[in-house]
Amino acid sequence: MAGTICLTFHFDAVSLYPGMFGVTSPSTASRGEFGARVGVPRILDLLRREDIPATFFVPGLTVDTFPEVCKAIRDQGHEFAHHGYRHVSPVPMTEQEEREELLRGIDAMERHLDGYRPYGYCSPASDLSPNSIRLLREEGFVYDATMCANDFSPYWCREGDKLGTDGSITFGQTVPLVSLPFSWTLDDFPQMELVLSSSLTLEGNRDPKVCERMWLEDMDFMSKEVPDGVFVMCFHPQVIGRGARIRVVENMIRKGRELGFEFTTCLDAAQQWKAANPFPEA
Repeated sequence: MAGTICLTFHFDAVSLYPGMFGVTSPSTASRGEFGARVGVPRILDLLRREDIPATFFVPGLTVDTFPEVCKAIRDQGHEFAHHGYRHVSPVPMTEQEEREELLRGIDAMERHLDGYRPYGYCSPASDLSPNSIRLLREEGFVYDATMCANDFSPYWCREGDKLGTDGSITFGQTVPLVSLPFSWTLDDFPQMELVLSSSLTLEGNRDPKVCERMWLEDMDFMSKEVPDGVFVMCFHPQVIGRGARIRVVENMIRKGRELGFEFTTCLDAAQQWKAANPFPEA
């Protein structure tokens, strides 16, 4: 398997603010609307020009709120992947609540996108509950893009990890669900966005060129040290689609091509890795 770059776009739109941050003001909601009305069209234009496939992790609420924008993404042939329904962490949920959130997100895509079925998942807030991996397997998912136990090499997920408050650690059983590694350092939101809420403060607004240099250096590292790796870059349309920030994506595409990487969807990357690394049956 040759080195692969997956450009992913977390199309949270408005759902992010009441769901994750507990903010419901109209001015805050307008930031998410920018992502739908301006950011996504700019991103789609760029991906079309460069002939690049991408993966859009989309909460079901975004599909219900902006179905016409989601249809434009689908019509261009990009992958839709699951990102919850309301963009809330599954960690405090009961198993039944988490299952309902998962099914509700699937239903939104099936209703608005002519039966489209997602096979990839990234948890809102990038955090999983003790039930998440099992529920994903029960619902037929192929990969998760939430965990961080590697940086550029996919691996098999585990079920049943337990971390005790007394410091005890028990690793669970390896299961046939691909983990595409996630990293907050390859996420534009904490780097570039300012969010003030009662639950969380993000002091972003970093220079996009500083972020670009950091991301390109990681890409260069992978080309030298993990040449068959998978580089999963996490963008948000309301962040990277604003003004000149879109140039960062253009420069990453150019650099990736210079390094000889293939650009694929996350699902294609996961399937390719599975084919090269069959699950070790007991």
